[in-house]
Amino acid sequence: MTKSIPIALGLVLALSAPALAALAPQYQRQAELEAVLSTAVEIFGIARPVDAVRFVDTDNYEAEAEGCTLALRIVDAPQKQAEGWVGPRQFTVEAGEPVCP
Repeated sequence: MTKSIPIALGLVLALSAPALAALAPQYQRQAELEAVLSTAVEIFGIARPVDAVRFVDTDNYEAEAEGCTLALRIVDAPQKQAEGWVGPRQFTVEAGEPVCP
């Protein structure tokens, strides 16, 4: 009986370790915001500095630069890891066309 306790404990620890790899929600949101801002800066260029980034809805953001707006969307990237992989969400950012007055 005493031999089975360390084995069971080892299994529990081994199986729960991958769960520690996922990002906490606030850090996942930070990663998304950084990617959205980077994409907006790339699209608006140096002529139009980004003034604001707004969370619109799940996976949808809006960037504003000197009166122009840009819709940005978080999209899941194709999974390259093995089935059952646990970790931070893999994503890309898709941008619409800037709308300027």
